[in-house]
Amino acid sequence: MKIIESVAAVFCHAGKIFAVRRQPHLNAFPGYDSFPGGKIDREDPQLQHPAPFLRDWDGQKMHALVREIQEELSYDLPAEIASGQVTSVKFLATALAPAIVPVRFRLHFFRIDLKTLPVFTPDSGELADTFWETPQQLLNAFHKGDALMVPPLRWVLEALSRKPQGCGFGDLSPQFDEENYVPRLEPLSELRILPVPCNTLPPAKRTNAFLLGDDNSPKILVDPSPKSPEVLEKLLRTLRDDEISAVFLTHHHPDHHEHAPELAKRLNVPIWMSEDTRTRITQKQGGDYFSGLLVEMKQEGDILTNWKGEAVRVYPVPGHDAGQLALAPESLRWFIVGDLIQNVGTVVISAPEGDMATYFQTLEKIIDLDPSVIVPSHGLPMRSTFRLEATLQHRRQREKAIQELYANGKTQTEMLDIIYQGVDQQLLPFAMMNIQSHLAKLRQEGQI
Repeated sequence: MKIIESVAAVFCHAGKIFAVRRQPHLNAFPGYDSFPGGKIDREDPQLQHPAPFLRDWDGQKMHALVREIQEELSYDLPAEIASGQVTSVKFLATALAPAIVPVRFRLHFFRIDLKTLPVFTPDSGELADTFWETPQQLLNAFHKGDALMVPPLRWVLEALSRKPQGCGFGDLSPQFDEENYVPRLEPLSELRILPVPCNTLPPAKRTNAFLLGDDNSPKILVDPSPKSPEVLEKLLRTLRDDEISAVFLTHHHPDHHEHAPELAKRLNVPIWMSEDTRTRITQKQGGDYFSGLLVEMKQEGDILTNWKGEAVRVYPVPGHDAGQLALAPESLRWFIVGDLIQNVGTVVISAPEGDMATYFQTLEKIIDLDPSVIVPSHGLPMRSTFRLEATLQHRRQREKAIQELYANGKTQTEMLDIIYQGVDQQLLPFAMMNIQSHLAKLRQEGQI
């Protein structure tokens, strides 16, 4: 995977640092807390930057840093250096994102110390909010469950919390042993994500298994679906220090339960799911699929565990799969939606378990609930219901196009060729399923 070199500015003044919250509509890390900065462009000059302080560091990184700060904050770093407002620019740390994330950045953090509090004009198209807080205050917001953070931000905040005047922390990247373990991510506090390699639809290659539960509450493992016996062993090694209480399956598709019965047996725990999910799995996999296991049925309103003292309840979210269940705490600070939406590819709605009309209704229901963070089974969590709303709008537009093509006498194959031009050939059968589901919905509603 290509590594994207990036820079980040850590502005420091009077014990506080400047952080931003990214807009929820951005493709990369929507709604995450971050530092100002961005990727190094080819057009950024490689020549040494002429400004004091900046000439001490790699030229291309400094030109990129100046450009990004100007674009995001309307702050002229060289001019502020010249005026004496900036008292130093120092290398702070480097951090490389793990290989399992969709976009892999290597971030180069630079500490910029200021004489007085500056006047920034944030770019509202990219930044939703800004903060001047101590490193510990920012970490506290994360630990309360109120902030989404990529790991490198936390590593820098933790380093600065230990050593407020520090710099030159070096490479803060953790070493993931993917040969023997499944990585753990924690972009939201105490909602641990294990991106397990699985047999899923492209372009996704992993299904998120979730590990949650307070101390003295059941520890729930959601949707473990290792693609092979080898990956199963890797997952078991990863979980060996966790006291798992139960395995919970969101729905019946194999990329959410493959090898889950064996895993539950090895862990000596029950499996929880909806009645519909059990029926569909046993119909496809055989009546002995869960043999030797305690299988418990869960339904709307059931409490499975606790997260930060809040009850985590079950919500039905049919449409993609009739028996699909979601999980959320009482505050709705997050919502595990299974395959209701994903930020890696497009959700397939196909009969008999999928129903496009029901899918629309479920999207509308969750949008009305307005959870703070949407947590999909494929891809990273995202702040707000923006992606749900965008998905619903996209589906409505797609349906309008299908209705018009149908009225013009186009066949399903012709619709596929017109609507999905340029789509990867291996994805076309799934696109056809979506067309057929839209047509079924239009017929149900008497529109065709």
